[in-house]
Amino acid sequence: MIKKFNFLISCPRLRERDACAEMWYFFSFIGDEEAKCRKSKFPGLLYAKSSLDPFDAIKKLREIAVDDPYSFRFILKIQPIEEIVPSEIDKMIEWVKKRSGAILNSQTFRVTVEKRMTDFDRDEIIMALAELIDRKVNLENPDKIIMVQILGDYTGLSIIEPEDIISIPKIIAQSQK
Repeated sequence: MIKKFNFLISCPRLRERDACAEMWYFFSFIGDEEAKCRKSKFPGLLYAKSSLDPFDAIKKLREIAVDDPYSFRFILKIQPIEEIVPSEIDKMIEWVKKRSGAILNSQTFRVTVEKRMTDFDRDEIIMALAELIDRKVNLENPDKIIMVQILGDYTGLSIIEPEDIISIPKIIAQSQK
């Protein structure tokens, strides 16, 4: 595991190597020829590390995906990760407390938890983190998402806008409307 990754990338199972090569191609195209990609212990999930700001990179990658979604043959989804912490609720709470200012008073939010290889209760994590934020919750169309990606012993955390998650199948579906 790359303990300092800043992107999670999903791809079809058994296509991880192809998706890593594709990731490197797109990251070099947007200015980072030193980007790294590693298979995780979870089928269809990759860790990626770029020297670029994750949110600037996501904007550039989204432009490419919207212009030509079929140029992505193996990558299904790209998500930015701001911080990696041990998979302990106290560490998650500490990080969310530090970053809660990223959600403005006028903004709505939701907590999304994706968990792999853990016995944590999803609802317990959501409640523990949501009660830290004194803002309105909007589960359908939030301004911000507190993204919690539990990957066994480590957890990736981000406070993102919905468009910071690049879903190639969704972009393709929207382009066909």
